[in-house]
Amino acid sequence: MSLRIAPVSVDDPASIDAWVEVVERIREYEFPYLPARTRRMAELMFEHAFPARAVEHQLAWVDGEPAGRLEVSRMTEDNLKVLSFTIEVAPRFRRRGVGRALFGEVLAYAREHGRTVLVTGASLSMPGLPAPDEAPGAFAAALGFTNTLPELQRRLTLAEVDEDVLAGMLAAAQAKATGYRLVRWRDAAPEELAEGVAYLDSRLMSDAPTGDLQIEAEKPDVARMRRVEEVIAARGRRTFHTGAVDEQTGALVAWTTISNDDETPWHAWQQITIVDPDHRGHRLGALVKVENLRFFRAEMPQVEVVDTFNAAENGYMIAINEQMGFRKLAAFQNWQRDLAKDGSTATAE
Repeated sequence: MSLRIAPVSVDDPASIDAWVEVVERIREYEFPYLPARTRRMAELMFEHAFPARAVEHQLAWVDGEPAGRLEVSRMTEDNLKVLSFTIEVAPRFRRRGVGRALFGEVLAYAREHGRTVLVTGASLSMPGLPAPDEAPGAFAAALGFTNTLPELQRRLTLAEVDEDVLAGMLAAAQAKATGYRLVRWRDAAPEELAEGVAYLDSRLMSDAPTGDLQIEAEKPDVARMRRVEEVIAARGRRTFHTGAVDEQTGALVAWTTISNDDETPWHAWQQITIVDPDHRGHRLGALVKVENLRFFRAEMPQVEVVDTFNAAENGYMIAINEQMGFRKLAAFQNWQRDLAKDGSTATAE
């Protein structure tokens, strides 16, 4: 077997074609319910990079065929010990040393950039949600990773939404949310809300469950947030936002987002939902989520499903999602290895 590992680059269109081929083989095998990654989506992703993050992609080639991929990602302004990575191997090339060779690249990258905490993920079997393949988790365990922070993916099928349930949720939330007004916007945040969005975004990793993951809260400011908005737009994604403003102070204290892509018009992602800790207990999370779903459906009637992820221990947000009609679709496990703690010499052995 001839194995080589080579970078993927926007300057090498053939490498992007091969990357899409590998990603699609894996999606069709493990995640057929997810939208396909199109050539255009991949090209835009490689062309437009998020700020404060360095990402590199490599492909493993076996006997001249693209067989697997590696993505390594490191933050450049915070989480300076952490290296996140994804290793995926096409089904017919598994158990042939491809994943281990790609992990050797991870360790080399960690040494080069002084990263000691490695974080990755894999599908997970839970009751009623069997993983399509147990090999990724077994591979992580064999490499010395410990499992932490299981997550569940849920899907809302819009044709099956119970409008009476949503109306009841909205009425109950409005009754508790006196002293707040709702705001809506598409894509970039209005100038008067920009600082509030950046603040709430900075709280996400502090407030959301993270299990044993050694991840610090990020510290985005308005300038970095604006750059993120530019990248999202350049990648062809639309975002729909609803927030709650404290009428006494004028501060944005709750915020949620749904995003959609022209390349996958039937599909959307429910993303961040966060409420400032000082304003919890007023049903603001339910209020903004239900109102944003109404906003999104009015603007994007062609969308059929909305997917979301939650940490399995995030009971509050899961309760809201399930009441709205989100149903379990798949489970995933985060894996972590602390090279400094385990005394690793950073080899793939």
